[in-house]
Amino acid sequence: MILQMVVRGVSGLRRDQGSDEVAEIMSRSGLLCAAVRNGRVTNTDGAEHLLGPKALDDHRHRHQFMRNDSPYISMTAGTYEERHKQNHAAFAIDTALAFATRGFQAPGWLFYGYVFLLGKPAGLHTEFSEEVRDVHQHPAWSRFRAEGEVAVPIRVPPRRLRRAELYTPGDIVSALQNRIWPPKPSDIVDNEAAGRYIPPEDIVAARGVV
Repeated sequence: MILQMVVRGVSGLRRDQGSDEVAEIMSRSGLLCAAVRNGRVTNTDGAEHLLGPKALDDHRHRHQFMRNDSPYISMTAGTYEERHKQNHAAFAIDTALAFATRGFQAPGWLFYGYVFLLGKPAGLHTEFSEEVRDVHQHPAWSRFRAEGEVAVPIRVPPRRLRRAELYTPGDIVSALQNRIWPPKPSDIVDNEAAGRYIPPEDIVAARGVV
């Protein structure tokens, strides 16, 4: 078993007096798949019956049609891609930031945490994520390989979410102008400081992101 650090970028979350969706994720619900969030199924048990090879392929390659119904959650661990006879890093934070901020056009949140991997395709085991970035496990060609995706079934609980960070277009512009990367976040919700986060090292040393 492998413990893998991952990052997820999420846009459009509310955080005001009427609704604090970030606090809800970090303290109660965790990160939930779209099938549960949007009511395709009523609970996580129902989402378990949606898992499988076709659902995973639809999640990866027909996401524009599945984004509101998928039982998987896209997270990234980064990867390397071959270009012009060289390997180039596709960094996890760059991928997550692009998703979170809708191409650096809107505020968005990055969620940092870890998931469990088997080192081979996980099939229908909800406890383990699919490392679809790995060509040895998922050899079919994918134009999205450079996103470094780890597809998580159904839910990442708060105890595996270390922190959440808010980034705005202004944060990104400032970082680029000052040649400081990654940018500094505008806000942080820290589950480690709150005592909700269980460090992966309590089990085994975790593998970092690219």
